Amino acid sequence: MQTFLPYPDFAASARVLDQARLGKQRVETLQALRALVIPDYGWRRHPAIRMWMGHVPALTLYGLAMVAEWVARGHADSTHRQILEFAPRVLEEPDVPMPPWFGDPALHESHRSNLVQKAPAIYRARFPGVPEDLPYVWPAPDRERLPVDPVGRRLWIWRGGATAGDAGTDAVLLMPSTPHGGNASPKWERQLHAFEESVQEGDAVAIPDAEGLRFRTGCLGPVLMHEDGLVRTARLHGALRRSDLDPPALLQDPRTFFGVGIPDALSI
Repeated sequence: MQTFLPYPDFAASARVLDQARLGKQRVETLQALRALVIPDYGWRRHPAIRMWMGHVPALTLYGLAMVAEWVARGHADSTHRQILEFAPRVLEEPDVPMPPWFGDPALHESHRSNLVQKAPAIYRARFPGVPEDLPYVWPAPDRERLPVDPVGRRLWIWRGGATAGDAGTDAVLLMPSTPHGGNASPKWERQLHAFEESVQEGDAVAIPDAEGLRFRTGCLGPVLMHEDGLVRTARLHGALRRSDLDPPALLQDPRTFFGVGIPDALSI
């Protein structure tokens, strides 16, 4: 897990990277953004994640610079939309704040040195005279900014599939006691607990379509026991677009069941 910044310039840093690392940077940036924004995602203790805490728009610009260079070299890309979802208006902002370490000569030299260490045949010529034994400089954030699930009134996202309900019910949501194809992990247990204990009857729910761009919305019924786990009914009467969430990247959460803040566009 790393974001390579041999220069205090995102585009210049992208241009100097070799093909393999440039392509990987798009995916690693996406992973880093998810760790910074999505609760219970993981990786948040890694120093390459921590150095970007509080600067999601800047990291989004970094990722978009990697994508732009990748596409300029003639490659197809599927990450641009996902990266931009973390700061959808960042390209319209005239002055995005950079982290305080951006421009620190020691940090950028450490990245050049480590690139030489990783691939000397490629980078010795690109960074002549750079020491080849420097450790990474890992700046600490000014304070911890860990993503957490919202509390109180929220919109519950359900992506576990739904079956048609009985008369008067639009859908039935089944939360299995164990995930498909595996044993229950602590993360799954937390989702099961939320489904059973955190949801109040009448809470808002959103169920995505196959593309994940539009959601049917409505209200959840009481929790019921089922031989395969737990069940809640859902009365569906509204709709949301993916872009209605702020930021839409919250919907990149891989969990089956999780809560997000109530979007302004939601009609309950």
